[in-house]
Parts: sequence; structure tokens; C-alpha cells
Amino acid sequence: MKRIDWLHQKEPHVLKGARRMLLCGTFHGALLAFCATLFTACGSSKPAAPVVIEAVPTALQTLSPNDRSRLDYFYQEATKQKMLDNHVAAFDLLQHCLQICPEAPEVLYEKALYHLFLRQDSLGLAYLQRAADNDPRNTYYKEALATYYMNRQDAEKALPYLESLAQLLPRRSDILAQLVTIYRAADRPEDAIHALDRIEVLEGKMASVSYQKFALYQQMGQEKKAFAELESLCKEYPHEMSYRLAIGNQLLEADRVDEALKVYEQVRKAEPENPSLQLSMLQYYRHTEDSLHFYHLRDSLLYAPRTESNVRVALLRDLISDEMHGDSLGPQRINNAFDSLDRQWPKDLDLLQLKAAYLTTYDQKNDSGFVAVMDRVHELEPANTQALFYLIQYYGEHQDFKRLEDLCRRGVLTHPEELICHFYLGVALYQQDKKPEAMKAFQDGIVQKTDESRPSMVADLYSILGDLYHEMGRDSDAYAAYDSCLTYQSDNASCLNNYAYYLSLENRNLDRAEEMSYRSIRLEPKNKTFLDTYAWILFMKKRYSEAQHYIDRVCPPDSTDSVLIADNAISGVVLEHAGDIAACNGKTEQALRFWTLAQKAGGDGLTALLPKKIKMKKFVEN
Repeated sequence: MKRIDWLHQKEPHVLKGARRMLLCGTFHGALLAFCATLFTACGSSKPAAPVVIEAVPTALQTLSPNDRSRLDYFYQEATKQKMLDNHVAAFDLLQHCLQICPEAPEVLYEKALYHLFLRQDSLGLAYLQRAADNDPRNTYYKEALATYYMNRQDAEKALPYLESLAQLLPRRSDILAQLVTIYRAADRPEDAIHALDRIEVLEGKMASVSYQKFALYQQMGQEKKAFAELESLCKEYPHEMSYRLAIGNQLLEADRVDEALKVYEQVRKAEPENPSLQLSMLQYYRHTEDSLHFYHLRDSLLYAPRTESNVRVALLRDLISDEMHGDSLGPQRINNAFDSLDRQWPKDLDLLQLKAAYLTTYDQKNDSGFVAVMDRVHELEPANTQALFYLIQYYGEHQDFKRLEDLCRRGVLTHPEELICHFYLGVALYQQDKKPEAMKAFQDGIVQKTDESRPSMVADLYSILGDLYHEMGRDSDAYAAYDSCLTYQSDNASCLNNYAYYLSLENRNLDRAEEMSYRSIRLEPKNKTFLDTYAWILFMKKRYSEAQHYIDRVCPPDSTDSVLIADNAISGVVLEHAGDIAACNGKTEQALRFWTLAQKAGGDGLTALLPKKIKMKKFVEN
């Protein structure tokens, strides 16, 4: 049987197709939901519902009572049809409304939403702009326009609508927060500070606002006002030491070392065990180049039980950076630190992942150490696909099929949608001569395929399943599996080769077999297995001289016997093929040599007539 080495055929990796969400319901609701999301993300409080200030738009004032009644009726009917998801009817009714009153703002607004939903942006924007112009105090329309432009990263065009909204809706702090973002990006610090002041009036004193004002005042070179902002925050929350520490940290950054130390001492008196103070002091010692106190405090914090995991990781990363740029004992000190921390916190994923990153960066030859870390990461976090895929690749390359089987069995339970787990489970089982289980693994993988599955992976599952079917004598099932493979990936070289070869063994559909085999060697022109298949099909079609050309690329006549026997790509079957082709081209001595080598190489697939060919020194057909 011809068999491509499945194990080295694929590199495990992830390629997930993006999910496409189908938007159901009305676009009106979708747009308003988007508006709410946008402004909530930018503000510090939940936005109130848009306010419509009662006023009769100018476009409606000129309507007769009869036309106004007709407009109201058809508009309400359009709204009803829209709620029933009868959008074609709703759209037609809105169009009829515009025939009654071409400038009715509520109708223009609804039409705009439909056109935007249909990706007719220019038309939708024109309708939306007309709606806003005809009813300038309606906040729905302005908010929709602001959202439209912000969603397209056009803050300059969104700005006037947001500024207008901030005047019409003075209690919407989320709109003010959006203005702050735009003002800061546009390098308008004074306007940003004014908007922040308004937020403070609405929401009260907040650290996030004070820190932004501090940065803006510093940007303007007004350091006194900057620190006054932080002092004001501390007075508002006198028992919150983190705000006092923020002042100290900013003083240290400004190289006002003595003032920073005074602030830290104030915090120490109030909260001697404050963990943030310890980190601030660490920065203080580094800034003042006090190495003795710095290293002592860093080591103390690194191994302290109260230190949070993310802080410990940051300290260890700092230690790694220092040691790797220090003396030759640096790596040993780092390994000692990892070992010590691992004994205390063996289930800390952050530490394990940092160790993996360290090994990847500084100790790339330590495969066993990296694998041990990845094994533990996967044990602690089965959902970690990065660790899973690395281990699959590693155990596959090292042919540790028992561990590969165990790993993939866990993988198909936690990630049944990842076809690569089914693929390598089948490979591991097959390599352990568990063929029925291997077949089931490949079949289970095919069951899990979806429209988002990688076509090449689905094709590989079908291709290998076809090989197994053929090996078990289920030829019709094998060919059906191969056809499915080529449906998903028409250039699957392994499938093309095996499919073609098995057809040639049955001496049927040789034209199709030739076409598929030729495609495989176009894909992999140096693959000796593929070249042998093509040469054999040409031989079966009695095109002996052409067959000789291709088999000579597999078994060069001038190669020594030892070279031919040592080549893993040249099996006994291939050597027998070379002898048959040489014999039919009148090269008797060459044929006898290859037949003799084929008998010496042995293996599956040799014909029972091989000894007779050698004895009679000529090709013998069945």
C-alpha cells in the first residue's frame, strides 16, 4: 500500500473563520442599541434615553389637517409593519408618507435607517441629515448622526453634533466623556478640561477625571494646577491612600525626589503595610540608584505571600531583565527563582506562562523544560489551545504516540470543534496498530465539521479515512471518501496520489488515474512516491518509454545498490516497478538488478511473480 506519512503531513495551527452575525429585527433597534453602547463605553454613568423636546417641525406646520391625518395614519401603519418584520411593506408606506410630506423628519429618519441597513450609506446619510435639519431640537437625529460618524472614525464631523447634544442634554455625562476624547485627540486641552469640569459637577469628584485633568494641565505646562487637581482629589477622599501615592509617584517622575519621599512617609504613617507603597518605594530606590535597598525590597516582595500574582510576575520579569544583562550566573539565579516560586505557588498560571516565555526567549534549546511547562499549563487550564497545539506538535514530531493519544483524547473532549485533535488522535491510534479506533477518530472528526472548519483539515480527514477503508478492503467506501476529500480540497496531493494508485492496481479508470497522478507530481515534483505512481500508471497504459523517464527520477540507474536500499522513499514495490518498466523497455540487466534489489528489500505489495521474473529474466504478467 502507498502511504504518505500522516504524522509529518500537517503542522498543527489554528485558523478560525470569523463568525458572521445575522442581524434580526429592525435596524432601528440595532442602531439605537449601538448608540447606547457607544456612549456608555465613553461615559461614567448610564445614559438617559434620548430626549425629544416638544416642538412642531416647520415641515409639518404647512400641512392641511387632512394631510396631517393621512400622514399620521400611514406613518403608524409603516411602524406597525416594521415591528412585524414586514420591511418591504414598511418601506413602501414610508415612501408614500414622503409623497404626502417630503420633508417630514420622522419619515426621513426611518428611511435613513433602512438605507443605512442596506449599506446605502450616502443615501441614508442624506435622509438622516435632512431629518436633523428639519427638526433641529430632536436629539434622536443628532445622536444617530454622531454615532454614524464616530463609527467611521470621523470625529471631526461628529464633533458639532456631540457639542449640540451636550447643550440639549446637559446631564448626559457620557456625551461629555466622548467630547473629552475628541478634544484630547484634537489637541484642545482647555476644551477637554471644561468638559471634565462639567462631568465632575454631574458625577462628583472621581479619580479618573482628576488624573485626566492632571495630564492635561501638565500638557499645557501648568504644573501647579496639575498637582492641585490631585491634592483636591486627596482632600475629597482623605482616607484613600492610593490618591496620595499617585501624587508621590508623579513627583518622583518629575524628579522632585525629596517631595516624593515626604509623601511616601505620610502614607507609611497611615498604612505601614500598604502594598502599593512598597511598589512605589521600589521605584524610588531604582530612581535614586539605591541598589542595596532596591534588591532587598524586590526579593522581599517577590516571595511575600500577600503579593498579588500580577505584581509578582512583574517583579520576576524585572529580575529576569536585570540578570540576563548581568554576569554569567544570571540564568542560574533566574532558574532558582522560578523553582522557589513554583514550590510556593505550583498552580499559578501567570508564573508558568512567564517561565514559558523566558525559555522561548533565552533558553530555546531546553525543549524538555518547555514541554514540562506546557504540560502543566494544559493540566491547569484545559481550555488553553496554545499549549494544547504545541504539545500535539511536539509529541507528534517525537513519535510519542501514547502521550499523543492521551493528549488528543482530552483535546476532543474540551475542544470537539478543533478537527486537528481528531486528526492526531487518529494518527496516534493508527501508529499503535489500533486501526478500528483510528477509523472512529477520523469519522468523529468529520462529524464535527462545520461551515467554518478549515477545508484542508476536513479534506485530510477524508483522505486518511479513504486510506483506512482501502486497507480494510472496503474499496467503494475508500473511493467515496477520496471524492469527498477532493470536494473540500481539489489539490490534496496525498489523496490524488493514493486514489490514482489504487485505481491502477485494479486496472480501471486509468485515464482519470493518470490525470490525478499528474496533478500530484505538479504539486510535489520531487516526491518519489508520487513519481513512482505516475510511472506505474503510464506502464499500465503500455506507454513504456514515458514510464521509463519518470521511474529513472525515482531509481536512477547509475545509483549504487546501497544508496537505493537506504532510501526510505524507495520500497520493494517501487524497485519491482522499476524492474518491470526496464524489462518492457528492453533493459534486461537493469530489470534483473532492480528485481533482485526488490526481493532483498521485501515489504508489502510485492507480487508473487517476482521470483519467476528473476528466474526467467523477463517480465511476466499475471
